[in-house]
Amino acid sequence: MVWIALSWIMGAKVVPGPVETIQFLLKEHQSGQLWFHIWMTLWRVLVAFVITMMLGTLIGVLSGASRTLDKLLEAWVITGLAMPRILPVVVAYLLIGLNDTAAVVALVIILVPQVIVQMREGIRAIDTKLVEMARALRRPRSQIWRQVILPQLAPYLLGTARGALSLTWKMVVFAELLGRTSGVGYQINFYFQMFEMRGILAYGFAMTLVLAAVDMAMLYLSERSFRWRRSVEQVI
Repeated sequence: MVWIALSWIMGAKVVPGPVETIQFLLKEHQSGQLWFHIWMTLWRVLVAFVITMMLGTLIGVLSGASRTLDKLLEAWVITGLAMPRILPVVVAYLLIGLNDTAAVVALVIILVPQVIVQMREGIRAIDTKLVEMARALRRPRSQIWRQVILPQLAPYLLGTARGALSLTWKMVVFAELLGRTSGVGYQINFYFQMFEMRGILAYGFAMTLVLAAVDMAMLYLSERSFRWRRSVEQVI
């Protein structure tokens, strides 16, 4: 409703309405440009997200389990959280070049500290009494991790993954806008230079739909993963 009202007040040339935006989106779809640029953005998001989650989860788990390692990494983590997000992108482009490698490296540097913090807190929140009981029963270490630690860590892992994925999308578009020749961010920058508001809104709208679909899928998987909690609560 706000979008339609702005289009009516300011005029379709300044703020194109939903109809004009969708029509432009269909033209981009027919030309093949829409899905090419969305795919390029998706690929960069996937690569950066997987590397970030693997590296951040590993360091976060180790940091939560070791006070010594946590103290060694504390200054670096705080620096990573406080650092302006534009800085790693610009520096990576200058040092590595205007390519996907630089974009992914910058994104990992930006995102990993947040994953570390979340997973570290997840490890610290684990009920150590259950772990000690499993050890007293002489359960194998692999079984303790699989049946005691991981179920308690899973909510933190899934929650961190959703947050990291959402931020990865935004930062990939930002990195594309600064220094790539493909992707949704590049298209938004291109149409900005052409003063074509329909293109900006069309690609922004398409990106929002894709991100919402992915987030809903992750939420669905999260709910299915924790269905067992409902049955336990009912029994209690």
